[in-house]
Amino acid sequence: MMGIVSKLGRFVASWYLIVPLLVSLGVVVGVVVFFYAFPGKPSIGVINIPFTVINDRSAFIIGEYLSYAREDDSINAVVINLSSPGGGAAASELLYMRTRRLRDEKPVVLVMNGLVASGGYMMAMGSTYSYSLPSSLVGNVGVVSFAPPLIPSVPDESLVFTGPYKLSGASRRDWMDTMDQLKRSFAQIVVSERSDRLRISEAELTQGRIYSGSEAARLGLVDAVGSDADAIEKAAELAGISNYSLVDVNFAAQRALIERLNQTLAPLGGDLSSSLGSPIDLLSAQQDFRNPNLGQSATDSDAALSRLEAIRGLIFTGPLGGNETEPLPDFPLEIRQPNVYYVYVGHDP
Repeated sequence: MMGIVSKLGRFVASWYLIVPLLVSLGVVVGVVVFFYAFPGKPSIGVINIPFTVINDRSAFIIGEYLSYAREDDSINAVVINLSSPGGGAAASELLYMRTRRLRDEKPVVLVMNGLVASGGYMMAMGSTYSYSLPSSLVGNVGVVSFAPPLIPSVPDESLVFTGPYKLSGASRRDWMDTMDQLKRSFAQIVVSERSDRLRISEAELTQGRIYSGSEAARLGLVDAVGSDADAIEKAAELAGISNYSLVDVNFAAQRALIERLNQTLAPLGGDLSSSLGSPIDLLSAQQDFRNPNLGQSATDSDAALSRLEAIRGLIFTGPLGGNETEPLPDFPLEIRQPNVYYVYVGHDP
């Protein structure tokens, strides 16, 4: 009898130890699951690209916005407001690829504001879903270039070069074939991305026509007619989130770049704030200058924005870039990049 009582006592004593232990373990597991499964309020990143010609510089900056939105795990979906006539062929292709890479990790909804043509439209093909306004101008699939002349000019007799196309790169016929290849490649991107939603033939697509937003939606060049608000709702739907916040990716990406640059300069005894004012304050002020009711003078705002542009120039471009007029010391020829564009240049005068 005493043995039974002794065992019962040990069981009760161990129970008093086990229960608090299990409760504590449950609390710890609950906290871990909560913070990892529910890491905070979901958010939608918004990237604003006002009317912008796509070149190496603008493509780099937009690419930084896209990378920030992709790498920030707190951003569940992205909305891009775009207006662009296109621009350089390589830069436009790069933005299409960067947008598609972002789409591979989270939903990307793009709104075509005003004009989204040629290389701008190519970039839009990287999105998950696209809207246009009824009066937007969309399309213009094709290539613009400057071909070598039918009869090449006679070079200076002092200039020595190897091969008949060393100076021009190709004959006019070969160059036209290259342009045709680029046109077909552009068309294939549209056909592949729009798939069965496209209700226009490739032959008609490559005529280079531009369509109203309503017509573009009817032909399947965009998914629907809608506004920024529709895009945000669609992004939330595709990401499966609700009760979300909005993140200004333009501001957040620039702020992150400035902070990283300050961290780089700090060990060297430098700080962007020392001569240009606080970059973060300038970025915040830029948001305020858009509000006409805040009362800043035009002189103050212009001066602050000029300082901000100086910072952006340092961050986004640095010392890279060459002067075409003086490419190499004592070199007699002007160095020009190949003139290939996915761009809408407007009506003839």
